[in-house]
Amino acid sequence: MTATTAVRTLSETELVDLVRRVAADRSCWEQHVDFTGAQRHWAKIEVPEGVDVWVISWQTFQSTDLHSHGDATAAFAAVQGTITEIRVDDLGRLMPRKFSPGVVQVVRPGEIHDVRNEVVEPAVTIHAYSPRLTEMYYYNWDNRTVTLDRIERSDGAQAREW
Repeated sequence: MTATTAVRTLSETELVDLVRRVAADRSCWEQHVDFTGAQRHWAKIEVPEGVDVWVISWQTFQSTDLHSHGDATAAFAAVQGTITEIRVDDLGRLMPRKFSPGVVQVVRPGEIHDVRNEVVEPAVTIHAYSPRLTEMYYYNWDNRTVTLDRIERSDGAQAREW
C-alpha cells in the first residue's frame, strides 16, 4: 500500500473497514512483527487514506497504560493471539475485555483505555487513528479514581515510544 498526501478524517465505519482491510492483508504488516524487545514493538504502515496505521507486536505482559488519543478516533484489531482492552466504567472500575482476531474495537476521542497482552502467546494488533494521532493523554488509576498523569505530543521526544 502506498500513501497519498491527502489527509482527511475517516468516519468510524471507514476506520473499522480500514483496520479490517489491513488486517486481512498480511503482506502489509507481517514484515513488521518483532518480538525481540523488552517493550512492545510498533511500526507505521502507510495507507492511501493518509491516516495513522500501526502494527504492534506484544509479548506477554506488555501494555500501553491507561491513555486516550486526543481528538483522534481509534480502531484496533488483533491479527494474531489474544489482546485485552481495559476500560474504566462509570463506577471507576477497571473492566477487561478480550479480543481475538476478527473483532474490531472503536475508541472514541476522550475514551480512556489500556491495551495489553495478558497471555503467554505473543500477539499482534493493527491500530488506525483518524485524524492522525497528535496527542496521547496518559492517566493514573487509584481506588476507582482516574487522574491525568501527562500529555505527550507527536512532535515531542516521547512520541518515539508510541
